[in-house]
Amino acid sequence: MDAGTPGISKKKYFRYAEDVTALVLSFVTALLFGVNSPLHPWINGEAYTDSSVFKTVVLMMERGHMPYRDSFDHKGPLMYILNWLGNRIASYRGIWVIEMIFLTVTFYMLYKIARLSCGRIASVVTFFTASTLLFPYFEGGNFTEEYAMPCIAVAIYVFLDYFLSGYISKKRLIASGMCCGAVLMLRPNMVSVWVVYCLAITIVMLVKKEVKEWGGFVMWFLTGVAAVILPIVIWLLVKNDLSYCVRDYILFNMKYSSSEGGRATLSTKWESFFAFFNTTVYIVAFFSTIFHLKEKKTVHISYLIYLVVTIVLMVMSGKAYGHYGMILIPAVVYPISLVFSDIEKIKEEGPKRALLVVVSLYLISAVIVPNWMPAVEGLPLVYENRKENQRSEITETIVSMIDEMTSEDDRISVYGSWDIIYVLSDRAHATRYSYQFPIGEVMPEIMEEYIEDLGKELPKVIVVAWGRYDKRIREFLQANHYVMQYASNNENLLNSMILFVKE
Repeated sequence: MDAGTPGISKKKYFRYAEDVTALVLSFVTALLFGVNSPLHPWINGEAYTDSSVFKTVVLMMERGHMPYRDSFDHKGPLMYILNWLGNRIASYRGIWVIEMIFLTVTFYMLYKIARLSCGRIASVVTFFTASTLLFPYFEGGNFTEEYAMPCIAVAIYVFLDYFLSGYISKKRLIASGMCCGAVLMLRPNMVSVWVVYCLAITIVMLVKKEVKEWGGFVMWFLTGVAAVILPIVIWLLVKNDLSYCVRDYILFNMKYSSSEGGRATLSTKWESFFAFFNTTVYIVAFFSTIFHLKEKKTVHISYLIYLVVTIVLMVMSGKAYGHYGMILIPAVVYPISLVFSDIEKIKEEGPKRALLVVVSLYLISAVIVPNWMPAVEGLPLVYENRKENQRSEITETIVSMIDEMTSEDDRISVYGSWDIIYVLSDRAHATRYSYQFPIGEVMPEIMEEYIEDLGKELPKVIVVAWGRYDKRIREFLQANHYVMQYASNNENLLNSMILFVKE
């Protein structure tokens, strides 16, 4: 039958229609979930801690400065580029648009991964089951993990399709490489899917003595990696920022994730591992993979390794911050889709089918509905309250005082970790350090450098964040004649937000 026959044309039409429908569903789902962000157009909220830091780095970039060299942070350079692009769309809220694009692609790829194993309806249920993990892990959004999710999902789809159907192409290899490069430029401990499956493919191809084909795979994959990384490296090099990037992004994070940094011990890593392991969705995915190990041994054994390695790399810092878990969302889709695939394959009634039906009904009733129904039900209330100011009175007061006491060219400093003050007041920060905690605990020399530079610059306003009015800053303020103009809690300054002005 040639490509022009009605049968082939009809098949292509339905495939196209399915893809469009899945994309629309993914976009609507992303918008539905987007109301969980304080940057949503209906919500006049405050960007959370990490998001505020990224926005502060971009604020400095817009004034001609560079990340790392002029504004310390330890995430990958792509994070600041994405936030800079967000500001080009709209100041403050523009990054939300980029978040919705990335979430849409993520949800669409979840569906495509599920379709490798099961039918349309089962794939939709699978995609909603996996995405319920986003509710506890989203934490306000604008995290490296959020932008890594679609990249990881694309890689999973490419690798699985190769193992399951044997299909691969230069475009897919380049795309997978570009996704890997993007994740490396966000945070390198999220690359487990490439580590595991590139190794698995290498072993399989070398065993089959397909050395020439393997060389081609490597070349096109590395072409994709280089296409993302090289322009960023050149940009940093030209701007004399590459050495600072290496020190802050690579060397600092190595210490941050080690016991030397005082945070990552074996016991904290072990506790963090089980904090992410112990969720219904992940447990179902994990044991589904084990259940199917006898089928397609290479892909399922490697997938089980991938599931475990992902969490191991996630918890290298010894912390169980919720947003770390976002990269588990694309990881759990395929194993969950296998459960529904089994149901579709079993025609006769019996204990096995009954068990699988119970599992599927449990996922729908105990996982999907309790998470997604409140999100849908809450939309009218969010819309009704869309004009209300949801920023704290303390934040508004301090930002207002900074606007009155300083000009746009004046620099200020926040002692603690409260970068939303720079963002809302549109003021650049003094010294390299917009925040000092917990980085100063990992590298004490940072605190010494901060105080030394603060003494040289003597910004007009210094804000002390909650819980940070310690001996170090008190002595500095007294020695340099700063006067307290505002305190949110005069009776207990340690539990207060405080604003000081230079006499």
